[in-house]
Amino acid sequence: MPFLSVVELAVAENMKVISMDFIHSSEVLVIQYLQSTCRDYQAFFSFMSSVGDPRNILSFYFPLCFQVSHVVGIKMLWVAVIGDWFNLIFKWVFVATHFPHQVILGVLAGVLVAEAFEHLPSIHTANLNVYIQTNLFLLSFASGFYLLHRMANIDLMWSVPKAKKWCVDPAWIHLDSSPFAGLVRNSGALLGLGLALHSQMFLQSCRGRNGQRASFRLVCTGASLGALRLCELMEVSMKTEFLFHAFSFCKSAVGPLSVVALVPYCLHVLTGVRENKLH
Repeated sequence: MPFLSVVELAVAENMKVISMDFIHSSEVLVIQYLQSTCRDYQAFFSFMSSVGDPRNILSFYFPLCFQVSHVVGIKMLWVAVIGDWFNLIFKWVFVATHFPHQVILGVLAGVLVAEAFEHLPSIHTANLNVYIQTNLFLLSFASGFYLLHRMANIDLMWSVPKAKKWCVDPAWIHLDSSPFAGLVRNSGALLGLGLALHSQMFLQSCRGRNGQRASFRLVCTGASLGALRLCELMEVSMKTEFLFHAFSFCKSAVGPLSVVALVPYCLHVLTGVRENKLH
């Protein structure tokens, strides 16, 4: 009986391998078909890829949504951070390729995360401790997961040293697209959001009388987009990976701080000075 169980297990494993090989080979044919028949739409697909770039969430979509609705903006950033964190973990568990079924599963996972946050109405009223504890959990879990792989002689960041060693032009190496860079960037953005929402600047500007004015929100949106654009122009030091990630964390935290607190407060103060002069 135990022998039969071993045989059955081996047959089941072989069937799984055969099934996945069939799926992958079929999907390669699908990819080849799309690449050969959609060449005329290359510019369109490149544009859609840039539109869906996760980095645009903080630099473009978040400022727009936050000024339209604070609740929607806060939920958007939370969903982006948690969804990207799951994406990071899944990349380390499964093969980090882009077969169609993996892309579809990624989309479904993002939808599930968004739906879960839709049933957490208190997320926009979370206190600062929730933001800090969530940050610590995301960073520690991902770091621990990475270290466990290193202990098993599996380097999840194997491509970075190879790129540094063999790449002809160092400018072609983009550390900001590495998994850890995304984790650090999202953690900084989440902490910046928590600090901004619990600051007096936010309470006095966005929660005050000016915060109810459509004109004030419109100006805040334009000024926030401009401020974030200036932040994007700041080059991150790539001398060491530690300095790169540390600067990236701080730079990402400044984004939500500017959108939620700094820019609205400055406009609030300027508006108050102008009204006092008129009176």
